[in-house]
Amino acid sequence: MSSQSIWFAYDPQWATLIRARLNEVEISDLWLLENDTSNTTPRLILDKYLGDPIQQITSKKPSENELRYDPMRGDHQTIESLNNFLKNQCWRSAVDWTITYLMKNPQDYHIWFIRFACLIKLRLFPTIENEFETFGNLNSLNKFPFSLRLLYAELPIYMDSNRFHDGLDRLFRLLMITNTILSILPKDQTQLWHKRRLRILYSIANCYILMKRFDSIISIIENQIIKNENIEQQIELYLLIVRILLQTGDELNAQRAFDRALNLLPSKENLSNEFLLTKELFALFRNEFLTNKLLTSLKDPIEINNHCVVLLYMSKMKESLDLYEKLIRDKHENIHEAIIYNMCTIYELESFRFTQKKHDLIDYISQYVGDGFSLTALKLQT
Repeated sequence: MSSQSIWFAYDPQWATLIRARLNEVEISDLWLLENDTSNTTPRLILDKYLGDPIQQITSKKPSENELRYDPMRGDHQTIESLNNFLKNQCWRSAVDWTITYLMKNPQDYHIWFIRFACLIKLRLFPTIENEFETFGNLNSLNKFPFSLRLLYAELPIYMDSNRFHDGLDRLFRLLMITNTILSILPKDQTQLWHKRRLRILYSIANCYILMKRFDSIISIIENQIIKNENIEQQIELYLLIVRILLQTGDELNAQRAFDRALNLLPSKENLSNEFLLTKELFALFRNEFLTNKLLTSLKDPIEINNHCVVLLYMSKMKESLDLYEKLIRDKHENIHEAIIYNMCTIYELESFRFTQKKHDLIDYISQYVGDGFSLTALKLQT
């Protein structure tokens, strides 16, 4: 399917059905209702508490962790408690919280979305698939929110590379329904659905990235640039094309996309960090490590991580590690799985005492990370 057919695909019969419902429901809930209406009640498949694996491998007592979820404590069964779990990336505690709540309120789809989003973070995909099956026919649920429909469409892509096409089929169907709704809405009521269509197209592009179908990705993004009148978003999309093309080794077209983004700027002076970071990516691509001068101010963790990688390529291992350790100690919010993984990799390269260093690191980060932190980032021996 070409990007043009993806963009414009819609069903005129559905448009007639949806048009008849314009005065019946809210614009945000304007979904196609098929003849079959579902009377099923969603139910939990995973009803066991997940616990906290980080605390299990440290000497720290569980009682010292104020965010630790204890199902016996009734004061944890509040929305404020759930929000705290999400804020602190305690995905397991959040999942545990939803068990008691959804047993009492099985049709609260907002909480179902939170549960599934946390389960995706924990990579418990089969549980999500099994629980989705209890919903019955999703198309017969007009109050089923867009975010949950999109998550359902993306699920096969998360699960298995052999199911990428299943995910694309779901995304294309969701996109067709969105296009159909847009075809009958008055122009002053289309903003929400335009945003939803863009979100679907990003999901399709992400799937094509995993499939290494870069030609399809570029075509979809360029189509979006043509449709979008916002200059800032056009610049953002051109720089996204640059990053994709550099991954494929296409430096020539990446440079052309960068130049197009540059030409959209009213002034070429005082370039934003996003442009400077993209210039650094070109330097990385060209192996210009020794001549590359740091262009960004190293305030963003992503920029610091990229610079640490450059230092590692330049054989400045200690300098790279020092910068990583300073990053996570200066601001605890910078403790990210990718950063910890890179630090553990350097530990293994730097010293035969890397096991002890990893355990020291675990003791440190356990004070600040939520129970959703992945143990794979620590590269522990099994």
